[in-house]
Amino acid sequence: MMNLKQLEYFVSVAETLNFTRAARKCFISQTAMTQQIRALEESIGVLLFIRDKHHVELTPAGRVFMNEAKAILSRSEEAVKLARSAAEGFSGTISIGFIRGYEQSLFSETVRSFHEAYPNISIRLIRENMSALYGLLEDGECDVAFNLSPYVHNYYELSHRFLKSYPLMAVLYPGHPLTSRKHLSYRDLAGEEFIIMQPKGRPNDEAEEVILCYDRGGFAPNIVSREKEVQTLLLMVSAGLGIAILPEYAVRYYRNTRNLVVIPMLKEDLEEETLDFEVSWLTENHNPAIEKLLDWVQITKVTE
Repeated sequence: MMNLKQLEYFVSVAETLNFTRAARKCFISQTAMTQQIRALEESIGVLLFIRDKHHVELTPAGRVFMNEAKAILSRSEEAVKLARSAAEGFSGTISIGFIRGYEQSLFSETVRSFHEAYPNISIRLIRENMSALYGLLEDGECDVAFNLSPYVHNYYELSHRFLKSYPLMAVLYPGHPLTSRKHLSYRDLAGEEFIIMQPKGRPNDEAEEVILCYDRGGFAPNIVSREKEVQTLLLMVSAGLGIAILPEYAVRYYRNTRNLVVIPMLKEDLEEETLDFEVSWLTENHNPAIEKLLDWVQITKVTE
């Protein structure tokens, strides 16, 4: 069977029409060059050169084969370049997960600037809830996830990198007795009815809102509704069906509306209540585009 080296030798002879110069150009002996061309002709079953001691020329079949050989060599070089670029993270594909509501942040700017820096990396976006994203990472259906971090330590196969802490906000409906307050604590909300972000089938004790209320306020919240979409949750709050606690990025565009009242959450020492945010990935996932994205987020710091 012919190989790429034989094609390179053939093209060199075809371009120089001289076995000695072609051999010198390819850093092999003239005898080896002659043997390789003869082996190539036997492999494809046609004579490629008419040659004697003083003259070398291409046969009609050789002229046709020369064009195809050059095309094959060019395509093989491009294949090598693409493979190397993919291995280095400059091209390929990456699936990026993000928690519901995070689209309200500057996440789109992160994705856009990364795409501009690495246009040959194809991007797929996956929008899901917190626990679902961790599951997708473990199953290999998602390469990286921008997510809240309360549970990441329970997933031993995942690596993670801290991004930032987001302030937590109490979201109330107009007319609520606490709307005149400049800030609120978890203890202030102990008797409230809560609307939370929680996918169906997920146990109550795994909801981040339940954990935060218990750890920081000392109470288990009275949950009246569980929603998958931030927009639905906020609509229910504005209708007076309950209150919510959300990260600042999820409500940044609703703070000055007449249908919602957004109040910062503070700890007892008057420090901000915050929720940590991170990017996670499966440690055994060796997609080189992952490291490019992680480096990009770290260098640009555009994620808010």
